[in-house]
Amino acid sequence: MHKDLNFVFKSPDHLRYEFGKHVSGPHGGAGRAIKVEPNSNGCEGYNIRIGDGYIITIFNLDGNHPVWQNNIQVTPKPMRIVSQTLEKIVLRGYQVQAKGPFGWVDFNGADYGLSILLNNGEIDKCILHMHDRSADIEYLKGEVLFSVNEPEIISWARKANEQFLSQQVTDGRQLLINIYRSVKANPGQLREVKDFASLGSSFFFMLNQKISDDTDTLQMMASVGYLCLSKAIKQDKSNPNLYKDRLYILLVGHEPLSYTVMHALKIDVNSYTFMGSMATISARDAIYKMEIADLELYPVIYRQIPIFKKRKEEFDEKISRQFFMPEKTLDNVVKSGLENHEKLLVYLENKVINQEDVDF
Repeated sequence: MHKDLNFVFKSPDHLRYEFGKHVSGPHGGAGRAIKVEPNSNGCEGYNIRIGDGYIITIFNLDGNHPVWQNNIQVTPKPMRIVSQTLEKIVLRGYQVQAKGPFGWVDFNGADYGLSILLNNGEIDKCILHMHDRSADIEYLKGEVLFSVNEPEIISWARKANEQFLSQQVTDGRQLLINIYRSVKANPGQLREVKDFASLGSSFFFMLNQKISDDTDTLQMMASVGYLCLSKAIKQDKSNPNLYKDRLYILLVGHEPLSYTVMHALKIDVNSYTFMGSMATISARDAIYKMEIADLELYPVIYRQIPIFKKRKEEFDEKISRQFFMPEKTLDNVVKSGLENHEKLLVYLENKVINQEDVDF
């Protein structure tokens, strides 16, 4: 491929990196189109010289009727080639003037860049660079499958997740509210979902953003989020990012989820001791064991994320003093945690998906 770039690269999914570390994706389907074209007519909104460089636009291919020409994910950006080899072409924006509400203003287009990776002259992948945020989005090669049969909550979830990862909190919160209301009104639509990973992550963001302080609502969010991420793990057991998101649900949603765990594990909710509710203590320990099982399965999670490193150290200390009786060893605790995961998933699949019941 020579320097006269003019193509549309359609990608079925993408990965996100921040400061060089993988933080999200793949998403089980997130179609995008990366369009690179010569600057033949300038670029709307920018004061640039015609014929100088290229225009890069990224479109969202998701939705029930994906007309990507009208569904812009990343607005057009003027860029120039800054380096080129047989395997890689790198473009980057430059200092331009952009039209603002009060006229032309200086705009540092160098915050954005695009790498085009080649294999025998064919495009293998494209990587969008957001240099000001030290973030990269790697668009993968493959067939784009339009998810026409999936409910609208999936496209909302994918968009909301991207907005939160891009720190666009205000827009993302409204999408999360829409998702919650839709699932609450029609839980039967979960039977049509294929991308449980994206939906599960959106329920974690609901908890993390504290869009409600009602106990029943929080229990529904934590339970459905756990259900979705656990089903995603069943589909892709080798993806540590899914385990990471499930660990976040177990951590942030610990208290509301404990009530669901009591029912799933048939913990006697009427048991009390002088220390407080024995049921509450039993549910707490059951969730701890589930956390430990996930951390031990994918140690890369606690090695790279400080909050889970601290969590791992706390659990190691508990195991060393035989906190989880009758389980005395790490292996036994992990085994018990995996069993708890399975029981909770079976319970939630029956309640939420089979019975269409999201009242907790």
